[in-house]
Amino acid sequence: MKAVLKGLLTGLFLLPALVFAHGASRLQVEETVLINADADIVWEMVKDFDSLHKWHPAIISTDAQGGNEVGATRILTLKNDSTITETLKKFDEETKSFMYEINEMSSVGQVDIEGEMHDIPAVPVSKYKAWVTVEAEGDQTKVIWLAKFFRGYTGNHHEPKELNDETATNAIQGIFRSGLDTLKAKIEN
Repeated sequence: MKAVLKGLLTGLFLLPALVFAHGASRLQVEETVLINADADIVWEMVKDFDSLHKWHPAIISTDAQGGNEVGATRILTLKNDSTITETLKKFDEETKSFMYEINEMSSVGQVDIEGEMHDIPAVPVSKYKAWVTVEAEGDQTKVIWLAKFFRGYTGNHHEPKELNDETATNAIQGIFRSGLDTLKAKIEN
């Protein structure tokens, strides 16, 4: 009985350390929009890896190489002149879907974490992967934009507000929502 009690007490003392040592958790955001148009029309607007600037209001330009071939890259220039470099990882014309990941982002500032300066990336996330899917839904089309990522700071220290889970999640939700709403407006008008 003493051994069991000792084991439980030891576990209770170690639990906070283990939780703290875990670091950042993987986050997920999914946004959708229903568009009053045929799925083929919507897919034609969405599928080109080099044309995000045509339907996303935060993107000034898209500089891409490789078309819609897996391995293609694009550099997105945002309104604040920061850049995001992404790679196309999967592309499926038949299922009207693709997957991409962020490889690199410019910094929009720095923040002090425990006496060490850390960059604040253009989008406050890390290890970001996203999927875009276009599906017919009756006489409408549903566009699904899903991302899985970690917050901008994945270390074990207390993360600053600029790089925490809430900031990361809110940023991706805002990016997705503004893009999908603009896509709907452009196609329906």
